[in-house]
Amino acid sequence: MDLSQLELHDAQLLAVHLDPAARVAEVHLAYYPDEEVRERVRAVLRFTGVSHFNQLADFGQLEDHAGAGNVSYWVSGETPGVSYIYLVRGLIAVTAASVELVAGA
Repeated sequence: MDLSQLELHDAQLLAVHLDPAARVAEVHLAYYPDEEVRERVRAVLRFTGVSHFNQLADFGQLEDHAGAGNVSYWVSGETPGVSYIYLVRGLIAVTAASVELVAGA
């Protein structure tokens, strides 16, 4: 899948896992794969060759908006580059050599 076409509006942030030694960051999500689909599917954005990871999050707001979706949108970084995941009152920014979407994870 061309990640520049991935729409994360109204997705749910489920978890974030970091492995600094391996330089890997994983962002676990449930998202709508298509505008017509009304059920979210689980997937992981897996960043490798990570040099920088930044996250600002208001846990109360993430919880309050989880049902409707606590992800506003995302901007995929060019490979390599910086990807931005905009949250309700927060942001995840990852500078990585590559990013892939692992479906069903």
